Parts: sequence; C-alpha cells; structure tokens
Amino acid sequence: MYGKFWDAFYQKTYSAGKALWDVPPEESVLKDYEVFSPAFKQVGTVLDIGCGTGEQSKFLGGLYTKVIGVDAAPRAIEIANASDHPPNVQFQVGDLSDGAFIDGLRSQFGDMNVYMRGVLHQIRQPDREKVAGNLLQLIGDKGALYLVEVGKNIKEYFRSASNSFHELPEAVQETFISNLPPHGVDGSEIAALFCREGYQLRRQGSGFLNTNLLLRDGTPVKIPAVFGLIAKN
Repeated sequence: MYGKFWDAFYQKTYSAGKALWDVPPEESVLKDYEVFSPAFKQVGTVLDIGCGTGEQSKFLGGLYTKVIGVDAAPRAIEIANASDHPPNVQFQVGDLSDGAFIDGLRSQFGDMNVYMRGVLHQIRQPDREKVAGNLLQLIGDKGALYLVEVGKNIKEYFRSASNSFHELPEAVQETFISNLPPHGVDGSEIAALFCREGYQLRRQGSGFLNTNLLLRDGTPVKIPAVFGLIAKN
C-alpha cells in the first residue's frame, strides 16, 4: 500500500542527498535506548520498522542477537543491503498493513521487540488501528514496542514565529514544511491504539526528533515528538 510512494521518495532523495531524518544513531536510537532497553531484555530479536537505509538497524545489531530492518520502499532496502552490515542484521521489504507479511514474521521469529521511529504518523488515519493490532501481534507475550513519533503540533511549531527556524534559507524552509506530515500523533492516540488485549503503556512522554538540518550557528533543527513503550501486563 505504502511501498510505491516511499520507493519514489527514496529514488529521488537518495540520488543526490539524504532525508532530513537521516541522522547518526548516536543522535537517535542511542537516546531512545535509555528508555526501551529495560523492556527489551526478555527477547533477543529486534524488528526495526521504517529502517530506511539501515543505519539504526546496524547500530541495534551491536546490542541485540538478531535485528531485522523493514521498510516499505524497495530502494531503501536495496541501499541497506548494499551497505556493510554485520551478519546478525538483515533487511527486507515489508508493509505493516499486510497481514500475510506480519504472519510470516511471527512464524519465522516468534515474539520480538519492535523499534519504530517516525513511522506511525505517516500511516493514514483509517489504517492506524489495523497497523497497531499487527504490531501487538508481533511483540506477543514477551516482546515490547517502542515508538517515537512526530507530534500533532508539528506544523504549528514550525509556522510559529520561531527566530531559529527562520534562520534557515527560505528554500530549505519550504522544502522542510512541504515534507511534514499533515497529521501527527499525541499520547492519547498512542494509548487508544495500543492499550488493549492486556497491553499497557509502560512509559510515555514528549521530546524531539533530530534532523540533519542545521541553523547558521550549527544547531540542529529538531521536530517535536512523543514516545511510548508498550508491553503486556
């Protein structure tokens, strides 16, 4: 469902540069690790959903027994597979809304931990409940799900009178705004989607997602975000 759009995005964007969210693992997954690591101890397999070109997956490979990076874009997975990555990390094309794909992962790996950074907000509203159910199916009884997502206030945040944001060149501002999602996520939606069938929010909060855009003084542009950690009671 989502593969065609994201494949076109990666074909275009990575022919000359990178997506704005493509930052070193030390500026992304390592910060998240402090939150999710206690809940990821029961299972050694981690599914990195929306892995893109695989940098976060490779970092997770140094922390867990097996890591599977999944993305809907064939071009992203092609780039990831062509990169130097450890043997315990593998990449595959997959769609979270595809029940057969979810069943295949469950059959092959059993309960797993799921790491998802900046994916749910890109999923259409009518599809979110189904995708949430599929994610719960993947973590099963022993795994946990950590997600960090763009907040609902995203466009207002960057359209406000922020002197820092307006330090960016006008062309960069336009590109940034045009790539922002129309709908973000908030803590109440995360709870509504995932607190069911014995699953609960172990932790939740707000923060920021780093980007590779810099202000004139070298300060990274950050995107307001929310996070949640979900597991069985």
